Amino acid sequence: MRRAIVITAALALVVPALTATAQQKNLTWTAGQVGGGWYSQAGGFVELIKSKDPSFNIKVVPGAGIQNMSKLQQGETEIAWGLPPFIAASYNGQDPYKDKHPDMRLVMNGLGYVHIQVGVPVEYPANTMKDVFEIAKTKPITIGTTPPGGSDEWVMRKVFEFYKTTYADVRAKGGKVILVSYSDLTTQYRDRNMDVFFANLAVPGAAIQEASLARKMKILPLDDDCIKFLEGHGLSRGVIPRGSYKDVVNNDKDIPTITMANTIVANQKVPADVIYQFTKVLLADVNGVRKVHPAFKDFEPKDAVRLANVPLHPGAEKAYKEAGLLK
Repeated sequence: MRRAIVITAALALVVPALTATAQQKNLTWTAGQVGGGWYSQAGGFVELIKSKDPSFNIKVVPGAGIQNMSKLQQGETEIAWGLPPFIAASYNGQDPYKDKHPDMRLVMNGLGYVHIQVGVPVEYPANTMKDVFEIAKTKPITIGTTPPGGSDEWVMRKVFEFYKTTYADVRAKGGKVILVSYSDLTTQYRDRNMDVFFANLAVPGAAIQEASLARKMKILPLDDDCIKFLEGHGLSRGVIPRGSYKDVVNNDKDIPTITMANTIVANQKVPADVIYQFTKVLLADVNGVRKVHPAFKDFEPKDAVRLANVPLHPGAEKAYKEAGLLK
């Protein structure tokens, strides 16, 4: 009899534990480079979501803007950060993707923007991006961004294309094209191994802040004709707002550039209830979302459902309908 009581008591403890485990929502969130905005922003969201719903167990892993879409389609990750031009291109099988990514689904758009930011030392003899490529015609330049597979390097290659220059041209004149992580780019800039720091980050970007502290910096505007060219590739015109960086010397004016919206996407095979709860938690704490990063300070839930030509995940759709954001 005593043994039966002990077994019953033990089972009483085990069953709730098994139930809790079964209810755990395990997700992998593929973000951006370690040291970049996406990685820390995803971490901030994970903390927010976990504080509201402890059943979520979300692992943040490094990624890159272009690669993330393919990882999602291949089932290597459940959710990911994305950028609208690449989300739409992957869904439709357009450049830079060879195949359609039919499992791509929108979860939440409108989470601020990433901005192309081109930092150079204050004494560098260029005042616009065009000036850099004029210098490159006759002299060595040293320019760096993150490795291929990310939005940074893709946009930089498009800028090179616009100015009818290639990486090989730069190297042939004794210059350097450096393709490494944000933290390594900051080191290269600080140690004077690189002069042109090309980044696609939410403002303020930690890598730009750190680099400008180590070596006085100005941020170069993109020229209008280059911006128009990039708009033709699905990117959007914008500005780095004045006052964004206290240690940047031209911080007193808006700096014309290209922007892309931060967007959360998921594989359609992720259970609807999981994405429903994920989306519902964020919609229920808009102020919490805005506090995750300065880039999200103007987040409005009504903007979260908008992304042309890519369907909503059914779980997200349910959450938006309950919140009155969709009919």
